[in-house]
Amino acid sequence: MRKILKFTKWLIIGIFSLVILSVLYLRFSRFSDAMIYQTSGFDYEVFESDLNYEQLFFEVNTNVKIHGVLFKPDSLPVIGTIFHYSGKGMHLNSSMQNSYKPLLEKGFQIFCFERRGFGKSNGKANNSLTLKKDALFVFDAVSKLDDAANKPIIIWGQSLGGAFAVMNAVERPEDINGLILEGTFSSFPDIGKVYAGALNLENFKWTVPLIMNNDFPADKGIKNLTVSTVIIHNKSDKQVPYELGRKIYEAANKNITKFWEIDSKHIMGIYDYEEHYVGEFMRLIKE
Repeated sequence: MRKILKFTKWLIIGIFSLVILSVLYLRFSRFSDAMIYQTSGFDYEVFESDLNYEQLFFEVNTNVKIHGVLFKPDSLPVIGTIFHYSGKGMHLNSSMQNSYKPLLEKGFQIFCFERRGFGKSNGKANNSLTLKKDALFVFDAVSKLDDAANKPIIIWGQSLGGAFAVMNAVERPEDINGLILEGTFSSFPDIGKVYAGALNLENFKWTVPLIMNNDFPADKGIKNLTVSTVIIHNKSDKQVPYELGRKIYEAANKNITKFWEIDSKHIMGIYDYEEHYVGEFMRLIKE
């Protein structure tokens, strides 16, 4: 009997140790980072656009160049710069450019870039902290461009890009005039629970916060913001549930934050509410 109890004791200790080691491995190997950011089938040979634009490449280190594009108004003087953090699958050589047209027609110039390993940017997108450094490096470079310096800058983040948008706003509040988010989630573990099935953890959602890194959660970052913010969320969003956008708003300073509930599809608000949407950008550069 003693041998059985001893064996059972060590079996439990062994299983518990294995679970702890597995969690630590998944956490510190940044397994979830790679799943979130890495994509396939989104590269292209030649960038194309019927808009007025300038292509830019940023050498963030010896082996990595980040591809970005600055879209410009055709004839109007630039009234401000929109620094756009797009969603996971929104590369620059896509229909995403259509969403820029009503903003360009008002005199905004719009900059967007492709993270490592996506579109025409090289490198590996497997570490949130590395991608954070890339984002701030690129933002600092763009904010110093002749047409951007001494003019209003608004950060616009959609879906996954919203997490970076909040981070950027927190890190560079003195350089921006406002922040607009659409279809953004409150934290990586929160959205991880929504997609737990992709990790075969549908019945173990409680483990997601243990294995996912949460380097710059939007719901915590937004508490520290001092710039005017607009949070837009589709009330029936099937990709990023409404409650995750609402959670960001509940954590924000209500004196400088507006929550706008729309009836649309995921990050499609500018198409369905063009006048109002563009109006929010106009309002922020005048404040």
